[in-house]
Order: sequence, then C-alpha cells, then structure tokens
Amino acid sequence: MADVGSVLVLLVALAQDACAGGERFGFAVKELRDGEVDGLEVRVDTVGASGVDTVRGGRIRVCLVGGKAGDSAEISLPARTRAFHVLFPLGPIPLGRGWSPTIVVCRVKRDCPLLTLEEARRLVQQAKPAVVQATLTAREKEAFFAGWKKRLEEQGMRNGPLVEELRRKERQVAAARAASELLSRFTNRAREIVDRFRRYAPDALDHPSSGPFLQINSAIAAYNPVYDDLNEKADSYRKATADSWGRVRSGEFQRLIGEALRIHGRIYELNELGTLITDCRHGWKTCRDRPAARARILDGAGRIAGEVDADLNVFASKQNAFLERLDEQLFD
Repeated sequence: MADVGSVLVLLVALAQDACAGGERFGFAVKELRDGEVDGLEVRVDTVGASGVDTVRGGRIRVCLVGGKAGDSAEISLPARTRAFHVLFPLGPIPLGRGWSPTIVVCRVKRDCPLLTLEEARRLVQQAKPAVVQATLTAREKEAFFAGWKKRLEEQGMRNGPLVEELRRKERQVAAARAASELLSRFTNRAREIVDRFRRYAPDALDHPSSGPFLQINSAIAAYNPVYDDLNEKADSYRKATADSWGRVRSGEFQRLIGEALRIHGRIYELNELGTLITDCRHGWKTCRDRPAARARILDGAGRIAGEVDADLNVFASKQNAFLERLDEQLFD
C-alpha cells in the first residue's frame, strides 16, 4: 500500500499542475546577480487572462485560462511584493511555450541601485528575440522601449543606467525611422515618375486628351517636395543619425543621400521632358521641332527611364541593407 505522505505529495503536485480550461506558460526567473529566486510570486497578464505563480527551482508555470501562444503578455509582481523590482521583460512580449524569456528581478535595497551600464546593455540584448519574433514596426519599437522605461519609472526607477540605455534606444529607433521614411519617400516618388513616364509619355504629345501628360505632371508635383527635403534637410537627418548611431552609420547614411542626389539628376532629365510635353501640347515657341521633341520623349520613356529604374533598384537594395544593419546594432 502506498505511503499516505507520498499520496498527499502526489495529490498536491497534481493540483498544482492542473489548469482546467486553460494552458500553462513557463518562464525562468532569476535575480540580476544572485541567480534563482525561490518563493517570489510573479504575475502574468494578457488582454483576456491573468495568473500568478510562485517561483520554485527558478521557474514559474502560470495557468492562463483563455491565454494562448502568441498572445501579448506583461510581467509584473503583485502589489504586496515590495522587496523586488522587475527589470526584464517589462514591455509586451509574445507568449510562447517553454521557459523563455528569462524574467530578471533585482532587490530594491541591494542590487537595483548598483545596476551597471554593462548589465543594462545585457538586459536590452535579451529583448531582441521578443522584438524580432513580433516583427515590430519602427513606431512599435519606439513604443516598446518607451513602455519598458515607463514601467521602470512606475516602480520608482526614474534614472540610472537601464533608464538611460532605454532612452538611447528610443533615440536610435526615432533616428532610424526618420532616415528610413526620407529614403523610402524618395525611392517611391522617384519610381512613380519612372513608371508614369514609361506608361504615358509615348502618347502624351499627340493624345487628344490631356490625361496622359497630367498623369506625368502629378507624379512630378508629388516628387518635388521629397527632393526639397532630401536637399535641404539632409544635414539635420545626418546629425540625428550620427548622434544616435555613431560616425560609421552616419557615413553610410550620407553616402545614400549622395546616391539619391545623383539619381535625382537623371530624374530631372525626365522632369524636363515633362515640361517639353507641356510646351509642345500648347504650341509654345520652346517646342520648335515637334518631331525632334517626340524622339527625345520616346528616348526618355525607354532608355532614360530604364536606366533610372535600374539605379533605383540598386539604391533600394543599399537602403534595405543599411536599415538591416541599424536593426542589428539596436541590440549590440
């Protein structure tokens, strides 16, 4: 016959493992410096479910009724727990099965005030899988780091190496987003001119309606403010990139700006041909030789547009590689 004590132990274990109508999610929990933290209660919340478990053997297994893998979850400590702060993760994280990510806590009156810059950077590096898995946009990354910082401040950690590192990450993401938006606007608007010129320019000179050349002119009008930004504000974008990412990445960004301005020279050739179409359709003196004008326009729709399109393809590849390097460096 089984020993009564063994049966009780088994029943307790089964009760602890039971999660009727829900699913258990596991996490490792450790102190910043001293390793495992047994006896600490940890809370996990999703939009539709919440649960609390006590750390045993450096781990929790939280029962979430209504929670499922992939849900966004937040980690916290119950309000009555005052001896510890959560350092990571404090932003929304995707729920997954297993013991990852590791929850890191510090003791309020011992480890928290002694957090070093190296430790802060290691904590930020731990966030990389969660950010990559969630495929966050630039704005969502900004919100992720801002939310993490806000949760630290709510625990009373308003300054120190981790808060400063998170502020730096916010600046890096903001600078990367601004650079990306500037370069993408240039690529998209320039490509729109090329596409419209190829499609509409061959017929624009002699078409009975003004539709074709108006299509070209509208693309040119949309492109002009983007070029103005590129030409007039590039230095401020470069400075923001240098301040946030350093000289190497700033140099790469400056070279991309230079390449965009070179391509603009070819775009300008198409813009001039758009002006020629307008002049010829109005019969102005600037269009003295209509057959010669037609030949120039066809050359623009074919050769020049093809060369600019190829340049834009190369530029887009360089731009994507630059932004990928920024993404990688975000967690270095």
